[in-house]
Amino acid sequence: MFSLDPKLEAKLKPHLKRVLVLEGNPAYARILMDMLRVLGAEKVQVETDDRRATLICQDFDPQIIFCDLKGPNIEGASFVTGLRRSDMKCRKVPVIMMAPNDLPEILKQARDCGSDEIMKKPFASGDLLQRLDHVVTKSRPWIEAVMYVGPDRRRFNSGFGGATTRPPENMSDGMKRLEQSVRILRAAADQFDNDRKQARRAITAQLEVLVPACKAITDPKFKAAVTEVFTAYKSNEMTGEMLKAPVAALAKLFRIDDAKKENAA
Repeated sequence: MFSLDPKLEAKLKPHLKRVLVLEGNPAYARILMDMLRVLGAEKVQVETDDRRATLICQDFDPQIIFCDLKGPNIEGASFVTGLRRSDMKCRKVPVIMMAPNDLPEILKQARDCGSDEIMKKPFASGDLLQRLDHVVTKSRPWIEAVMYVGPDRRRFNSGFGGATTRPPENMSDGMKRLEQSVRILRAAADQFDNDRKQARRAITAQLEVLVPACKAITDPKFKAAVTEVFTAYKSNEMTGEMLKAPVAALAKLFRIDDAKKENAA
């Protein structure tokens, strides 16, 4: 069934101790479960209902999830979106979506809900290995925004198009990351009063990038703006209004056009 590189097998096995398969078709579920066991999976939990799968995630704590995009009792996109925005320990685990085709609208649906990869059904052993290799050894940066939570969509399924606005190509990787953080921070400030829980998560994640950068960036305007955001964040009475001025200052420093506000990531 598999012609498996021993090095790849050794990398995959620690991530296959607990695998959740959300699949409404018993035949596909059985094929996938058998393939995973050949690869060394220890516990494979199969579920046919997305509501029960959500409950199972709390106790089972899967390391990888395979999820059907659509089934009799499965709304895969809603399941993944809910998982990513939950408080469960497994909210960031790799999710490989399964679908009957890879048309652009299907790819977009799988990408925008927060899944890591999509695997076309029926799938072969090579397809499975490729997707597992990508999520284990080539994982994408995590995006904690307000409108989107999940892996960076710009490299979904090895190159499928994602964000429409990207930093200039001559910008260093470090500056690209800072620029993206400012974009997400701005969206979080805009949406703070509508979704405080996720906005606060997004702000937390961006401060983890921006605060350390104060040591390397000498512009006093950058440090002052980041300090003001951090002070507001530590306040028990933080509001979106408190964030507007410092976030606008950061956006100006990075030359982010206010007329083109993205959903962030």
